[in-house]
Amino acid sequence: MGEHLITAVVVAALDERGDHAVERLLGRVGARVPPRHRPHLTLGAARVPAAEVERVSGVAAAVAAAHAPFRLELVSLGVFPQGVLWLAPRPEPALRRLQADVDAALAAAGLQRAFGAQADPEHWVAHLTLATGLKPAALGRAVTAVTGGFRPVRTSVTALATILVGGRGDVGHAPLTGPRPAASASG
Repeated sequence: MGEHLITAVVVAALDERGDHAVERLLGRVGARVPPRHRPHLTLGAARVPAAEVERVSGVAAAVAAAHAPFRLELVSLGVFPQGVLWLAPRPEPALRRLQADVDAALAAAGLQRAFGAQADPEHWVAHLTLATGLKPAALGRAVTAVTGGFRPVRTSVTALATILVGGRGDVGHAPLTGPRPAASASG
């Protein structure tokens, strides 16, 4: 019998203010509080034997060392099939670069994508999941609960965390410590 594989997920972690704002929205949706994992945007994942989880965290730490923290604004709601409700960020080039670098670094380490083409930078959808498995009526109630008085969540991405599907909490955490990008001529 083959070795049991687990899914190690590299995620963009928000600052404390963003975590609290998303947790308030989770409460409005009726999601379990506290959630199983920190509020996050999934950037990439690999199926590995348990003994190799630290390898995934090491890849995440190397990527985090090359990226500076950046601002992010979660501005709208989205729905995926099977009743998944999520927040979408305003387009942010730094987030796209971070996701592409996580994907490339996992591949360079010989780790295959756990979520297939969804992690391909050309197909990746930036999102922060609020709830899953909602039946249509519950999904409608959740959308109403979130949109009533909704204000964009202004936050920053400050770290990469590694979490496990089916687990609880971080198994790795690496602050974004790379150089700040130079200001553009346009502002």
